[in-house]
Amino acid sequence: MKIFTGCVTDRGNFRAKNQDRAVCHVKKHKTTPLAVGCVCDGIGSFSNSEIASQMVTDGISRWFEGVKELFPESMDEDMLIEDLEMTLNELNELVYDFHERKGVDIGCTMSLMVLVGQNFYVFHVGDSRIYQVGETAFQITKDEVVMVESGGRIKSLLANFVGKAPKLWMNRFTSRVEGQEMFLLGSDGLFKQLTSQDMVQWIGQIKNDSKAQKACGYFLDLVLERGERDNVSCVLIYVLVK
Repeated sequence: MKIFTGCVTDRGNFRAKNQDRAVCHVKKHKTTPLAVGCVCDGIGSFSNSEIASQMVTDGISRWFEGVKELFPESMDEDMLIEDLEMTLNELNELVYDFHERKGVDIGCTMSLMVLVGQNFYVFHVGDSRIYQVGETAFQITKDEVVMVESGGRIKSLLANFVGKAPKLWMNRFTSRVEGQEMFLLGSDGLFKQLTSQDMVQWIGQIKNDSKAQKACGYFLDLVLERGERDNVSCVLIYVLVK
């Protein structure tokens, strides 16, 4: 089994700052490799939401550094996922507590995937997305938005985000990788201008981490050329099961 990864986040051509954050970490292992990818998108109506995105992604990086020395020798898969879920709830509490103590409105989306051997687990909050790409590309997360009328127009509002409440509610599911598949995690700035064909064309082309990083750069450049005005973040996890 082989895993190749790439990661990119960019302010884009129009926003004053980047409120997105993206991280990806891998531990190579002969039988049970471990990888985690996470994209967070700060809520645009909260001017300091990059703080929330940074707190969450920093926390994920710290979590990975801690468990990679323990898994799989002294920490099994169930223990790993239980520890991750606990960590995510603690990170939400940190973001919410910052808001309460400082009186600053902050919050972010979170689309996270952890690959444990051939099993993968998704933890999702908000409207960033994860796509699973093989012969076709399909969205495996649900956008947590509500539609409201404002000024005679229908607008979508974020229904859930990290830091909204003391207790975090997450969409979560588990599945298994078979054969050759690519997982693309991104903020909404990535997917508004990206088509399924854009993603599918990379299947079979990614042979190493350098190619995975090149694909992330390609997606970034492509959506900016098509006029995307938001911050753009992309994490790519490419899995080849022999």
